[in-house]
Amino acid sequence: MTTTYTPSNEGAGANLTLTFEVDTTANKDFTQTDLDSGLTAAVMAANNKIGMGSAGDRLIGKVVKVSEELQAGTAVPALCTVQVTGVARFKYSGTAPGVGQKVEGDGTGKVRQASTSTDVPAGGTKHRGLVIAVSTADTTCDVLLDA
Repeated sequence: MTTTYTPSNEGAGANLTLTFEVDTTANKDFTQTDLDSGLTAAVMAANNKIGMGSAGDRLIGKVVKVSEELQAGTAVPALCTVQVTGVARFKYSGTAPGVGQKVEGDGTGKVRQASTSTDVPAGGTKHRGLVIAVSTADTTCDVLLDA
């Protein structure tokens, strides 16, 4: 059977978004330029604050919007909206994550294949998201943002 239907996962089930402050740490904040470049993988930086974090940090979701309002004395947006459920498309770095694997932040706004861990840290795993599709041509992966 031939079909012209092509599955599209991006944004499916994205019914929960949260508003956070943006981390002002150099090279860890999110700007519109980052979003335009596909650098959207967000990790928790502090109470109600997100940033790009460090390699290996737990992914919380995808930054989908940044405010035009800037934090006082900076060029960093004051707030951002983060998709925390559903399917999100991210750029990845390093080895392409496999379908069925988990991902984590890479510290630059992309995700990476979750690292191997011999123990689970207190509070649970730092890995998140189930990879459901990978495009090596575009260096992107579709991630089901599970808990």
